[in-house]
Amino acid sequence: MSFTKFLDTISRFVPAPPSGVQDAIARLDPHKIYLENVRSMLGVSSRQARTICESAVRQGVFERKVEIVCPDGSVAVSTDAESELPKTVRCWREEDGAFELTEMDTNALRKTVFYTLK
Repeated sequence: MSFTKFLDTISRFVPAPPSGVQDAIARLDPHKIYLENVRSMLGVSSRQARTICESAVRQGVFERKVEIVCPDGSVAVSTDAESELPKTVRCWREEDGAFELTEMDTNALRKTVFYTLK
C-alpha cells in the first residue's frame, strides 16, 4: 500500500497541507513513523498529529506499535501492543567506563508509540 491513503487521511484534518508534504511523506520510513515526524511535517500540534495517525489506524492505513527504549537510546523491543511487552529487557549500561548487559524493568524505561504503513 502506498502513502496515498495516508494523504487522504491528512486532507481530512489539514485542508491545505504545507507545500512539500508529499515529498516529506515519501521520505518517511514506512516501518517507523513517529508522531513527531507527522507533527513537524504538517506543522500541526502533537494532539492533531496523534488524531491523524489514530484515524489512519482506524481506516486500516497504519498499524500502531510500541517500543521500549534503553537509556542509551537503543530500542530494546518493539511489539504490536503494550500488553505484549515483556516485564524486563536487556540494555547495555556503562559502568566505570565498561559496558555490561543489564536486565532492566520495562516500566522504568521510556515507551514510544510509532506507526507502520500497512
